[in-house]
Amino acid sequence: MSLGLHERRAKRRRQFWWGVIKWLVALAVIGALGVKAYFTGSDIAQRDLVAEQEKTSKLTGELAAVNQTVTDLKAQLNTAKLSANDWQKKYESDVPTGALKEVLDLASGKLSNGVDMNRLRFLIGSAQNERSCDNAPVTKRFFVGTDLYSGANDSVSFAKSAITITAKGASAKDPAGNVEAWYDAAQPVKVNFTIIGGKAIEESGKLPLHHSVVVNDSEYRFSLTEGPRGFVIISGDRCDYP
Repeated sequence: MSLGLHERRAKRRRQFWWGVIKWLVALAVIGALGVKAYFTGSDIAQRDLVAEQEKTSKLTGELAAVNQTVTDLKAQLNTAKLSANDWQKKYESDVPTGALKEVLDLASGKLSNGVDMNRLRFLIGSAQNERSCDNAPVTKRFFVGTDLYSGANDSVSFAKSAITITAKGASAKDPAGNVEAWYDAAQPVKVNFTIIGGKAIEESGKLPLHHSVVVNDSEYRFSLTEGPRGFVIISGDRCDYP
């Protein structure tokens, strides 16, 4: 009986230590797995860190390249602005404006209409401020046509009938608002200068009006002012042309 008790105690001790050993082995395995997991995680983290650093470095390089491109574009823009300003100044200095442009446009129009270049050169070369005129103005008067009147005394001629002048204006009204036969001198009038051969030139505006007509080698200068009721007074003088 004492032997049996001894064996049971020995068996329990073996079972105890065997349990301890199993727990120690289990703990060792768990520890080993934990260490492996730690180093594995650390390795992964290290690789991720390196990858992020490389990505950051790449982005930093790309940003620097973009900044350099922006700087280059700004420099090109400044250069383009300077060039544009230079061209603008050159354009303003080379392209005529104002009265000079009007003269050039007029000359261009004459050439387009068939005027000979040599004739145009001669006329420009002969131009001068002082003119040789007869200084003997001829004064006439004529009736201004309206919607209610056209007929006798509604035209005059100059330059041996080479130039015929007529005019038309708006009808005057009496205080009651009734339309009169004569023109209203306060309103613009249209004056037609018809040159022998059929060429007509129109000048319009409020009186007084001034206009010149060239026939052959003579320039006729006309001034129109208000005359007696329904009439216009016209004075014309002849000057050498050119």
